[in-house]
Amino acid sequence: MIRGLRIDHRLLHGQVAFSWAHYYSVSRIIIIDNKAAADEFQKMALSMAKPSGTKLNVFSVNKALELAEKIDSLNDDIMIVFGNTTDASQYICEHPVYKELNLGGIPKKEDSIQYTNAVYLNKKEIQDLEKIQKTGCRIIMQQLPTSKLEELKL
Repeated sequence: MIRGLRIDHRLLHGQVAFSWAHYYSVSRIIIIDNKAAADEFQKMALSMAKPSGTKLNVFSVNKALELAEKIDSLNDDIMIVFGNTTDASQYICEHPVYKELNLGGIPKKEDSIQYTNAVYLNKKEIQDLEKIQKTGCRIIMQQLPTSKLEELKL
């Protein structure tokens, strides 16, 4: 069962690996990120960062889409993490079954607008998120399970 979806440019770090994984009681983390999927060194580092006893998969968007129905039907409690809005938009728009996406960390860029202390969005990212919202997926911003939840208003 998919317990949570999150965009975080850091992919798998303390907040995801421990706070969110514990909150959702996940047994598997799936990272859907084209860049990470093509980088063996990064995949090795991500594997070392995962919580002990937790399974980890790193897929490109296209590979994840090929496996989408299988992923959705796994017996594991799963958290899906995207590294950016582009990969998230492609996956969610082509497999529009999700009800909520959490924006965790999207870094500041020269042309971005600050939405929270960790979420900065530029025009392209806003367009990606608007596409996701059109699928019926609610977009929230929440750093930690104990943090205030804010709904993204575009």
